[in-house]
Amino acid sequence: MQISSSSFYDTTAKRMGALSTKATELQTQIATGKKVVTAADDPMSAQTLAGLTRLSSDDVTYQANMKAVGASLQQSDTTLASVATQVQSALELAVQAANGTLSAANRGTAADQIDAISSTLLNLANTRDANGQPLFGGADGAAAVTKTANGSYTLADTAPGAVPISDTQSVQGSETASRIFTVGGTNAFAVLDALATALRTGTAGEATTAAKSAITSMTGANDAVSVARGAVGARAASVELQQGLSKAAQTDRAELRSSIEDTDVSTAIVEMQKMMTALSATQASFSKLSSLSLFDYLR
Repeated sequence: MQISSSSFYDTTAKRMGALSTKATELQTQIATGKKVVTAADDPMSAQTLAGLTRLSSDDVTYQANMKAVGASLQQSDTTLASVATQVQSALELAVQAANGTLSAANRGTAADQIDAISSTLLNLANTRDANGQPLFGGADGAAAVTKTANGSYTLADTAPGAVPISDTQSVQGSETASRIFTVGGTNAFAVLDALATALRTGTAGEATTAAKSAITSMTGANDAVSVARGAVGARAASVELQQGLSKAAQTDRAELRSSIEDTDVSTAIVEMQKMMTALSATQASFSKLSSLSLFDYLR
């Protein structure tokens, strides 16, 4: 059987090159702690890693959205709690005025208190969020409640767009002024203004009638605020739940990514030692065989 020296050289050189390349690759993996995963080497793993990267990128956006909408919902709840306190105070004043025993001076004092409550409610209604936008305003950024020149009130009734917190869920960060302050086809501000006017300028009978009407309206306003707080609380709980799910998903993605691309250093060192031993043996064998006179003879 005739042996080709060129074939021997080529085969041995290729083997030493492959061993050297593999050893270098293992050294890199040991040094960086990361496997070299490319589409050419492992298409499925490379595709999985690309998907994980995309999901992690999306999650950064969702996390920011959840933080922002969560803060808005918290601010909404705090503000609505203050609104509820003011509405309850107005309701108590209306109950007092409805018994018909207040003197003209006392009715005037009650009217001043009602005006103060109305002013406080207006300020609360027009609270702004961290971005300077009306907390209970409309999608167009307009004020939540506007008092016109003729003394009437305009309430925002179009909610800002819901914020996406996952691929399948979006959450509205607050409530609209119209949902919070509208009672019986009118609004709480108009009810309070009418009561204050009746207490200040009306007869005892007119004040009593206005107060009884206000009791009904402010009871409805109190209920509306409770409903709004319930809705805000439910959405806040939803955001908190999604934050937990997102955190768990982050952990799962990190573990999966690690299993694909992180180097098992101990195993890699053993493998590299094998590669280096095989490379040294191949080099020694090549050197020994190439120096034999028989090699020249068989060329």
